[in-house]
Amino acid sequence: MTTRTKQLIAFFLLAIILIGFLVVIRQNNGNNAEESASEQIFAMDTVMDMTVYRTEGMIGDPQDVLDEMRERVYQMERELSVTIADSDVAKLNAASGEAVMVSEDAYDLIGKALEVAKDTDGAFDPTIYPIVKLWGFTTGEHRVPSGDEIRNELKRVGYSRINVGDKPGKVSLSEGTNIDLGACAKGYLSDALCEIIKRHKTSGIISLGGNVQSVGTKPDGTNFRVGIVDPENTDKIYETIENKNNAVVTSGNYERFFEKDGKRYHHIMDSATGKPADNGLASVTVVGPSGFICDAYATAFFVMGEDKAKEVLKNKPDYHAAFIYEDGHDSGFDGR
Repeated sequence: MTTRTKQLIAFFLLAIILIGFLVVIRQNNGNNAEESASEQIFAMDTVMDMTVYRTEGMIGDPQDVLDEMRERVYQMERELSVTIADSDVAKLNAASGEAVMVSEDAYDLIGKALEVAKDTDGAFDPTIYPIVKLWGFTTGEHRVPSGDEIRNELKRVGYSRINVGDKPGKVSLSEGTNIDLGACAKGYLSDALCEIIKRHKTSGIISLGGNVQSVGTKPDGTNFRVGIVDPENTDKIYETIENKNNAVVTSGNYERFFEKDGKRYHHIMDSATGKPADNGLASVTVVGPSGFICDAYATAFFVMGEDKAKEVLKNKPDYHAAFIYEDGHDSGFDGR
């Protein structure tokens, strides 16, 4: 065997070894990639981050679960967005008092929103939309309306102006009334997304703006950790809490606001006054098993204030709320 032949044989053997090594690396990288799948999308005027993990006994693949979750997001956005012309909410707002047949999700969510409105004496009110619009938060053309303007728009506000029919899917609004489910739709959506994760018998975590909800634990068995934004500096974390199978939802005066003559006006409106809620609070965080409940009550509690909110919480032992004030003090975080 010549030296040249030996060199060629050695070259081909080395090539085979390298190819095999690259295949192993590629396979390992693929397996690692399949341990979890993450995606970021924009829907409901919110940046949404979703992560699904592979667990023992999981049904399907993490990416397949994410694909199903993404479709659910877009479906609910088409049904519930106040700004999409052919959504159920937009059709209701344009119906001039006539009954409208809405989707199962819209019917269910409107019914649940009414229950919260009654439970909080209107601190949470899905008909507050005309007031939010009056202040320019729906258009970006912010302004401080006059007292007369506010009083006129308040005539169109009141959760009792929503009529949910006995027939499933049928809803009507008193003429002149508009609704916006934005204060609870993301929580309702996160519950639906978590149900998909549970159905596939796996774990994951969802972040829909100020709404975070998890199923199970991280792959190493530890709980997820959720950071609460510092209202004074949104680039910093005020507090971190451990979270397992719970939603963590924060409503704050730093989310959407404008300043006029040195005063800040935020978007969380009090239906009793037609003005931004003004009780010294900077943010309210609610923790509990339902994203919808946490979302709706975070808004209600911000309007009600801590004392009234704690009265409501007495009937909700699975839920906890923490209040951060504009002067920097807080009511305490126990991580539940």
